[in-house]
Amino acid sequence: MTASPDPTANGATHPNPVHGKARQHTDEAILVGGDVPIAVWRLDDRDDTAPAARPGNRLASRLAQRLILVYTHLGDTIVDLDSDPHLEHASSTTSRTYLPITDPTAVADLDAPTDPISLVVLRWPPRHHLRTPASITDLFAACRHIMTTDTCAIAAVSSAAPGQPGTTHAEHLSELLPAARAAGLTPILHIVAVTAPGDHDEFLYHATQAEAEAARRYRPTGGTASSSGVDLLVFTTRSSHG
Repeated sequence: MTASPDPTANGATHPNPVHGKARQHTDEAILVGGDVPIAVWRLDDRDDTAPAARPGNRLASRLAQRLILVYTHLGDTIVDLDSDPHLEHASSTTSRTYLPITDPTAVADLDAPTDPISLVVLRWPPRHHLRTPASITDLFAACRHIMTTDTCAIAAVSSAAPGQPGTTHAEHLSELLPAARAAGLTPILHIVAVTAPGDHDEFLYHATQAEAEAARRYRPTGGTASSSGVDLLVFTTRSSHG
């Protein structure tokens, strides 16, 4: 199975995956690794001009832009539970409302925004508060509090590379998935995202576990500003049977 370059710049014509054709990528995908389908996104670094941040603790600017174009509509609100500079920049340049909230407990006091919240983004491990079992529960409970059936929550998960010290991807999932499901969230897609120098993008849906692992091994090392990789877990409030 091969991937083809995205036919439009930055995937601008892709609708919100809760609706339309993009939902086919989740509902009709080959289910691997349990009940969550996998996609592989390989993005080049052209026009990667958003504010610099410490490598490994950010979304690359083109990845942030693509997430917004795929999962939101013009004028929607994006809630960021990490305060990521690239996500803020991409929200501004695509005419979305950006709302950073670094304390999940503050979500309960959030005034209802004028525009619909279509995307909630969080990072794991968290940067702004301690990582504890209670913090996982708080994060997903905060997401669920502000989500509707038209909202997607995306957890950007940074894991240790194979053979390196730190928490593995599988260990992160063993913490995150039970907490998300307990909060009433359903995982609908696992995106393995890689951003690196190049001249085109590739998007592979219906990916196998082996293809996902190959993408992770491809992720560049060295911490350059234009090279990064992250696993993205996409959740909705829809039942897996609905």
